[in-house]
Amino acid sequence: MRTARSVGFVVFCAGAAAAIGVPAVRAQRAVPPSTYQSARAVAQNKIAPRVLSEIYRRRGDARQQNLTVEHARVSLDRHGRALVDVRADVQPALEKKIKALGGVVVSSSTATRSIVGWMPLMTLERLAADPAVSAIDLAKH
Repeated sequence: MRTARSVGFVVFCAGAAAAIGVPAVRAQRAVPPSTYQSARAVAQNKIAPRVLSEIYRRRGDARQQNLTVEHARVSLDRHGRALVDVRADVQPALEKKIKALGGVVVSSSTATRSIVGWMPLMTLERLAADPAVSAIDLAKH
């Protein structure tokens, strides 16, 4: 009896996983790769070249060789975060997104449209993809 319930539970879980997983895979396939790539390119264009080249370098990405920017490496804190200046319309939702991506807001100014904060280097592309963000560069100390 106990084995029959266990088998039934396994079959139920497999069916539930298929019901959730199949539509998710179809949704990912529905987005044409060119749309994803162009959206990523738009986000990357918002990031300063020296920061983007450091992201590529840390990722081990071959695209870093195409960048001709020769700056010193980006200095990071012990948590892998860089002090960046995010140029955007300062809104609570954007500050919340920065925190959700592992960042710490140091200061923000609606007058200068700037949020200065410590952001994990590897999450900057996701932040740059936000339509409210116009540019990301290293902050001046």
